[in-house]
Amino acid sequence: MSAGVRPVALLAEVLLVGVLVCAAALPVLTAVPALAAGAVLLRELVDEGRTPTARRFALLLGRALRDPAAVLVPLAVLVLGALDLLALAGGLPGATALGPVIGLVLAAVVLVLLRTAARWRPGDRWAVLLASPPRDPGGYAYLVGAVAVAVLVVGQAPAFAVVVPGLLVFAAVAVERR
Repeated sequence: MSAGVRPVALLAEVLLVGVLVCAAALPVLTAVPALAAGAVLLRELVDEGRTPTARRFALLLGRALRDPAAVLVPLAVLVLGALDLLALAGGLPGATALGPVIGLVLAAVVLVLLRTAARWRPGDRWAVLLASPPRDPGGYAYLVGAVAVAVLVVGQAPAFAVVVPGLLVFAAVAVERR
């Protein structure tokens, strides 16, 4: 492949991974395993030159879903987030002070889940990965920037919501590799 074609091919593969991750994450509970499968596809692309395919993605997604923690952790985050929002909307005393704090905690949990998904490899146990999250603040800062850009892009052009997950996976994999 020529030097000029390689970046375009990489962009196309990242966009394909974005569509696959978006489709697999629609049930929400499968979002973390979908991100993990996308991360493996992107690592294989960069390391081995292996072109991502829907079949390989489905295989990786199935392997990621074998561990019950892959679905239980997102479920717990959703339930806690919903309960917190319900309590805040119901007039919880101190809601004006607690609302932003709860929002920041949930955002931090999402960043940890994104970084954990980027580290996952077939055969890894989710509980082990989640028990030892990366401790480098710089990596989280980079991901906050990537998420902010993704939110801005989708806010301006909602049609990009289909490919943005691939860009976030790409950013998370890049952060883990730096």
